[in-house]
Amino acid sequence: MLFSLGVALRFLREGRMQTLLILVAIAVGISVQVFLSSLITGLQKDLISKTVGSSPHLTVSPQDRKPILLLTDSTSTIVRIASSDDRKNLINSPEPLIRSLRESGLFSAVSPVAEGAGFAIRGAKNMPIVIRGVDITLADSVYFISSKMVSGTTRISASTVLIGKELASELRLKVGDNIRLSSSEGRNDLFTISGIFDLEAKAINSAWVFLTERRAQSLLNIPGSITSIEMKVPSVFEAQPIKEAFASAYPEYEWVSWQENNRSLLAGLKSQSGSSLLIQVLVILAVTLGISSVLAVSAIQKARQIGILKAMGADNKRVSFIFLLMGLFLGLGGSVLGCAGGYLLIVGFLKGTAAATGQPLFPLTVSPSLFLLSGGIATAAGMIAAFIPARRSASLNPIEVIRNG
Repeated sequence: MLFSLGVALRFLREGRMQTLLILVAIAVGISVQVFLSSLITGLQKDLISKTVGSSPHLTVSPQDRKPILLLTDSTSTIVRIASSDDRKNLINSPEPLIRSLRESGLFSAVSPVAEGAGFAIRGAKNMPIVIRGVDITLADSVYFISSKMVSGTTRISASTVLIGKELASELRLKVGDNIRLSSSEGRNDLFTISGIFDLEAKAINSAWVFLTERRAQSLLNIPGSITSIEMKVPSVFEAQPIKEAFASAYPEYEWVSWQENNRSLLAGLKSQSGSSLLIQVLVILAVTLGISSVLAVSAIQKARQIGILKAMGADNKRVSFIFLLMGLFLGLGGSVLGCAGGYLLIVGFLKGTAAATGQPLFPLTVSPSLFLLSGGIATAAGMIAAFIPARRSASLNPIEVIRNG
C-alpha cells in the first residue's frame, strides 16, 4: 500500500504540467456541475414558490352533477348543455370530512371556504366579485394574507371584510370605508373595510372579498354548508399521492391537486431537470475521458519504470493499484478545487444579480450535500478512468519493456 502510494505520488510530481492541466480541467467541470445544479434547483424552487407557495396544494369540492343534454330530434346533435340544478353544489355537514383531514396529520393547513358570486356596490359603481367566507386564521396559513397587506389588518368580524387593492382602487375605497355586498341570491348588506391585501394576482385582487364564514353563508343563503376545502401539505410534491389516497376514500367528492392545475409548469420543470442532468452527465463524461487519457499517456511514458518495478518483484496487483491511486488523487483534488470554484460562481451570481436591486433574481441554495455528491462523483470518475491504464500497465512484460527501452 505505502509502496504504491509513494510511486503514484512520484509519477504525478514528475508529470507536473499534465497533472496541473487535468486538475484544472476537472475543477472547471465540477464547478460548472455545482453551479448548474444550484441554479436549476434554485430556479425550480422559486417557480414553485411563486406559483403554488401562496395557494392551496389540494382542493376538495362537491362532484359536478351530470348535465342535461338537450338534443335535436333529427340529428341528435347537442345544441345546449344545461346544469341539472342551477344552485351551486355544496358540501353539507362538512365537519366529519374536515375532522378527518385534520386528524390525518398530512396537512399543514385545512381551510373550509363558503364561496359564491356577488357584487360590490359603491355609489353608482357595481363590480362583480367573489365572496369568500373563511376562518381568516386558516385562510392566512394557505395564502399568507397577513404578509401581503397593503393597509389595515387581517382581523374580520361579522361587519368587516378584506378586499384586494385592485378592487379598492376601482371603487376608490380605503380602510374604514363602507361597501355594500350583494349576492346572486339577492341578499345584500353593508360592511366596513378592515384591510386591503395584495395577493400578487390582478384577477384575485380585483375580485376576492374575504368575510367570516358564517356571514358569507348567510349572504349566499347556504347556512351550515361550504363549497370547498383548501389544503396545504408540507412537501408540495406529495400533494398528488395524498389526493389519490383521499379520492379513493371519499369518491363522492372531487379532489384536485396543484399539479393538475399546473401541468405546463410541471412539464417545464421536467424539461429543465432533464437538460440539467444531460449537461452534468456530459461534464462527468468529459472529466472521465480527460483523466483516462492523461493516465494512459502516463502509463506509456512510465512503461520502462513499470517494467523495472515488475522485474524487482512488484506484482500485477500492486502495479494496477498505482494507477488507481493516481486516478483517485486526480479526481479528489479536482473535485475539491471544483467545489470551491462552484461556490465562488454561486456567490458571484448572487452578488451580480443583486447589484441593481439589492436582491438576487432568485435564491440559490448552497447545499453541503451537493458538494459531497459532486465530489464523490468526480472521485469515482477518476477511479473508473484509471481502470484501463491500470490493466494495461499490469499486463506489461518487464523483460520486453526493459529490452525495448
